[in-house]
Amino acid sequence: MKPIIFVRIADMYYYKGITENDTPSNGGAYVKETGDAHECYNFDGAEVEDGETICLGYAQLLGRKSCKDPELHIEKIVGCEGFKKAAAVDNVTVVWCSKSNESRYMRVVGFYKNATVFRNTQIQEFDSGYEQSFNFIAKKEDCVLLPYQERHSNGNWYVPLSHQDGSSFGFGRSSLWYAGSNTDDENEIKYVERMLKNIEIYSGENWIDKGGVE
Repeated sequence: MKPIIFVRIADMYYYKGITENDTPSNGGAYVKETGDAHECYNFDGAEVEDGETICLGYAQLLGRKSCKDPELHIEKIVGCEGFKKAAAVDNVTVVWCSKSNESRYMRVVGFYKNATVFRNTQIQEFDSGYEQSFNFIAKKEDCVLLPYQERHSNGNWYVPLSHQDGSSFGFGRSSLWYAGSNTDDENEIKYVERMLKNIEIYSGENWIDKGGVE
């Protein structure tokens, strides 16, 4: 099985900044209290020094209250068990998930292929002075943002919750699901393999260049 991680974020249409027509929802207490979401730029391509365009993906990492810098446990990603001390790992499929107000279930909103995953949150400072926090990075050409209607049109992008409808696997309380790792659950393994296939064969519209601040 290829390395893969599922990440829960707030629900938005475009993830290219907060606008009057695209505000985050269902992103937890911080989003509810502030109306802000650090993941709001997860699909906004940014040009870096070498001229390459990348996407910087943010996820909230939860740790113990005594932990000032919570970690993403790279070694829990399937296929990455030997990277217990690594600061980062390459070639991971990152599956971004959210729950919209129009659906009872969690859905995939998009994905990064061949992404680099960082153990600790990184900071990218831009010429404008804006600083973007991120845990994942991928080339724009390897990033797909599913059209909003595609996310809810069929079962291909359904994401389980471990406590919902008797599912034995899926997201728990954490924003990260290390799917397919350290499990003998055949249903979970089949689900992950099917999701990887859905991502690989997807040839529909990509909203990576749609939306954002006008």
